Amino acid sequence: MKKTYLLVFNGLSDWEPGLAVAEINKSDKYVVQTVGFNKETIKTMGGISIVPDYSIQEIDYEAAAILILPGGKMWEMDPLDELVPVVKKFIDLKIPVAAICGPTVFLTRHGLVENIKHTSNGRAYLKNIIGEYKGSDLYINKPSVSDKGIITANGIAFLEFAREVLGELGVYDDGTLEAWYEFFSTPQLED
Repeated sequence: MKKTYLLVFNGLSDWEPGLAVAEINKSDKYVVQTVGFNKETIKTMGGISIVPDYSIQEIDYEAAAILILPGGKMWEMDPLDELVPVVKKFIDLKIPVAAICGPTVFLTRHGLVENIKHTSNGRAYLKNIIGEYKGSDLYINKPSVSDKGIITANGIAFLEFAREVLGELGVYDDGTLEAWYEFFSTPQLED
């Protein structure tokens, strides 16, 4: 089985990748594995303790299907230089990278969306944190955007983010994926 790597860290917004990893974990093609900056227990924003399966130094790129980067405050405050070569390697190997909310700042700050259509928590959000950046003309004001193996989403678009991730991985065929999305996006069930 291919590994879906989910980055975990203190203060991660645990709800943002929730739908995506739950559906991925149901698949017989993928297994969700947590990866941390080290293997020390982390505590999510929701108070859940997680012991990472791997450290970022232990990632098996040959077995990797995707790297999922959930939000959390650290992305806005820390350039996270130790993560740059990891994400660049995923991109260089054409293994998808999915970023929701704060990690869109990381991708932008390190020039990883210069030639990629992308979104975030608003164009002003990115500019307020990092200023003008190369590729800002490729910003798209949508909940979630997928381009060239890079998925970006704003912090409240966890459903759209999950749809893009599941589509990228081919977890469901197009019809099933659309039915899945409609089910979760319909506020009222029929009698």
